[in-house]
Amino acid sequence: MSQRLSVGQKFWRLFLTTVLVILVGWIPLQIAIARLFVPVPQAIVVLGGHPHRMTWAAQFWQQQPHLDIWLSGVGVENPGYRQIFQNAGVPESQLYFETRSTDTVTNFTDMREELVSRGLRYVYLITSDYHIRRSWAIALFVFGSRGMIITPIAVPSQGIPLESPGRVFRDSLRSILWIFTRYSGADLNPNLP
Repeated sequence: MSQRLSVGQKFWRLFLTTVLVILVGWIPLQIAIARLFVPVPQAIVVLGGHPHRMTWAAQFWQQQPHLDIWLSGVGVENPGYRQIFQNAGVPESQLYFETRSTDTVTNFTDMREELVSRGLRYVYLITSDYHIRRSWAIALFVFGSRGMIITPIAVPSQGIPLESPGRVFRDSLRSILWIFTRYSGADLNPNLP
């Protein structure tokens, strides 16, 4: 005897099947196609939060001075960060600032369309080693859903434990939610003004 599914059960089955297709098929396909057309990184994306990341990114840029640098996060336009890049020889014309984001998910959601509109499909992602796993997971969904390739680069830090798998999972879910709804859930953070 077969059971008939309720409308709610049908909805959730369809929803979960759709998410699975996107995760297993669509995003990897988008990335594979992009890799055919863009075999090398075109820019450097640096997540704000620590001057050490900026110093490391400036030194990394010196090995590839043709790449633009995109800084993302509240406060990345501060004069101290600008001075780090100026001291490394980075021209002001190669620095771009995304200052609206308030957390790691919005670092990517607030920057994605600007990067795509400028034809950027492959970027280095620079952040701290303890933060790289969560950042890469978010970027995989948010950037990958637009066919963008990410090469993560971890900046060494000392004494800071890796972020928990729970945080990685939570922000991966937030990223998937954003793909479908353009809502990141950032406003639910009680620490934001």
